[in-house]
Amino acid sequence: MNKCLICIFLMCIFMTAATGCTGLSPRTSHEDSLTGRAEKPIKKIQQEDLSAAYYYLESRIHIKNRKYSKAIISLEKALAKDPDSFILVQNLIQLHVKTGNEAMAISLVEELARKHPDNVDGLLMLIQLKKDTIEEKKLISILNRILILDPKNKSTFLRLGKIYLDKEDDAQAKDLFNKMVEQFPDYYVAWYYQGQVYMKEKKYTLAEKSFLKSIELEPDLIEPRLQLIQIYEIKNSKEEKKKIMDTYNDILKIEPENYQARLGKALYYYKNNEKQKADKAFEALAQHVDSDSRLIMAAFDEYISEKKNNDAVIIFTQLLKSDPDNATLNFFTAMAYESVENPEKAISHYFKIPPDHSQYKSSLLKIAYLYKDLKQNRKATAFLEEKHRQHPEDIDIISYLASFYESDLKYEKAIDFLEKKLEDHPENTSLLFKLGAVLDKAGYKDQSLDTMNKILQIDPEDASALNYLGYSYADSGIKLDEALAMLQKANEIRPDDGYIIDSLGWVHFKRGEYDKAIEYLEKAAELTSYETVIADHLGDAYLKADMPEKARQAYEKSISNATQEDKEKVREVTKKLEAIKNRK
Repeated sequence: MNKCLICIFLMCIFMTAATGCTGLSPRTSHEDSLTGRAEKPIKKIQQEDLSAAYYYLESRIHIKNRKYSKAIISLEKALAKDPDSFILVQNLIQLHVKTGNEAMAISLVEELARKHPDNVDGLLMLIQLKKDTIEEKKLISILNRILILDPKNKSTFLRLGKIYLDKEDDAQAKDLFNKMVEQFPDYYVAWYYQGQVYMKEKKYTLAEKSFLKSIELEPDLIEPRLQLIQIYEIKNSKEEKKKIMDTYNDILKIEPENYQARLGKALYYYKNNEKQKADKAFEALAQHVDSDSRLIMAAFDEYISEKKNNDAVIIFTQLLKSDPDNATLNFFTAMAYESVENPEKAISHYFKIPPDHSQYKSSLLKIAYLYKDLKQNRKATAFLEEKHRQHPEDIDIISYLASFYESDLKYEKAIDFLEKKLEDHPENTSLLFKLGAVLDKAGYKDQSLDTMNKILQIDPEDASALNYLGYSYADSGIKLDEALAMLQKANEIRPDDGYIIDSLGWVHFKRGEYDKAIEYLEKAAELTSYETVIADHLGDAYLKADMPEKARQAYEKSISNATQEDKEKVREVTKKLEAIKNRK
């Protein structure tokens, strides 16, 4: 809108004059009142004479008065006058977002990007509004386009670089962050991420220089210091050992309650046989276990989540020494022992979790499964039966026990048990779902489907039952329209559930809509890390679409991700692979 601002200015003058700032009647000028001349007829302004600027100004007044629907109408009238105006469309998009009409906002922003492909603001709005649905490949293309148009756009550099890091595309990440350092030599974030790339490449000297530069530019940073500690631990020379302690002390001067640094320092003392210092450090930390959840979360994130399993055992057993009966510490100590595959020790600590603790139910299930890992199936089931006798109305324990009967192939026992419990809890959908699943495994398909339909009578929004029925119909090749409707509803309720998306793909496959099937199955495979059955479905769809090489890759992923329970599926997929090889 080249003339928009000038028009708005002139319109403001026009409107000011029209309101009669002098206090005279708008129908009679001061001069006319003195001379007694006849009143001049004023031409009536027609709607077609009003400009885009007028309607834009009108929309601003409506927005100020929070009349957003009227503001939208005014902006639409302005756009009718000036359909190529970027500013008008941008304002209209923002209003649709504000009023919750995201679909219309996305439609407008897509059209805006088509009309103005070189407008950075429009491209940024596009990726912001479509951040949850835009394909990664397209997102990368748009971000690169933005950097060509606006090489100084810091946020785009960072967003694109993080995508490359997450994709483990180290070459692209390195190139991008090197450019960012050149473009913004005084920006500490650029140096930090350049250091991250060098760490991945195991170029520790270069990484150290980048992290030190980051700290030089922003002296109170914690993260680059933690990265430096990792470098010093890897180098492990006498000089580096001193640097480790100095860096921990620097962090604690900046942030005295930084638990990551305090835990690391205590662990460092322990590993270097400085027993008294280690005991003192762990004892001081243990005092915060119940009062500050950040300590446990820091220990969990740093050692268990990062699979530093032996260090996790040291951390939690040392914290536990100061408070041996602490339920929370016992729970995480058990988890640490699980991570080093010491089930006996893990069980002994899970047994110390009392019924009133938030992790009590989780501990029961873990104990039962650990007994199974030890090939003590009877002991596992007996343990849960005992807990059921202690807590006969506990739905979770009932469900756990039924699952164990099921996993031991005692289907009839599981069915009888669940049906008896449902007499007391006839509308409990979790027990009904468990019953339906066991009936299916036991070969009672019709009864299984009846049970799932009963769940939907109780709760029409139960996504699990919708998915189960929809997939069952699709897999049997029956009621495909009904199956599609059910699965679309389930997907609306749980849009990021890979198993529901797989079912959607499978129903499209059964309907012969192979391109649509591939679209859903590829997404499902990504969400589930190519779970065995889902990867197999994807391979089948590729084959139908005459893409044998992609089918081969999907089948190989299906086999590589198989568990002990998937032996039959592996045999089936292996035959498909052999058939592809024979086609060549």
